[in-house]
Amino acid sequence: MESAVAEVLESMCFISSEGEATDEMGDDRPNWICGELEFSGIPGGAFGIAVPPSTAAVIAANFLGEDEADLSEKQTVEVVCELTNMVCGTLLAQIDSKQAFTLSPPKHVSADTESPAKSGRIQGTYALDEGFIYTWLELQATA
Repeated sequence: MESAVAEVLESMCFISSEGEATDEMGDDRPNWICGELEFSGIPGGAFGIAVPPSTAAVIAANFLGEDEADLSEKQTVEVVCELTNMVCGTLLAQIDSKQAFTLSPPKHVSADTESPAKSGRIQGTYALDEGFIYTWLELQATA
């Protein structure tokens, strides 16, 4: 997951990941901006991203080529949702480049309604100069 996050952040937002983060994130996680989507294919599942508002603002400004001060909250949320889509697509291509996956449109969810951690959730928190990014992936069991 780390390489998918780094690839998208570097190519689309001009931000470098510094790798796996330590537990320095603090207790403000309920205020983070979250995007989620579901995907189908073999395997199917769900994917999500959460970032602190200050980090989301930098990501959105870099992605859109705008000044942070000129962005609306809606634009920032939309960029986090698009980032969710791009990182998930990159990750799924890394998992199986020959498998076709269908991704639902990403949606904004509040951090307190984020899908609860389930058994088998793969997650990672990555440090950036601009803050942190938390990602998670849940794969559905195939029959």
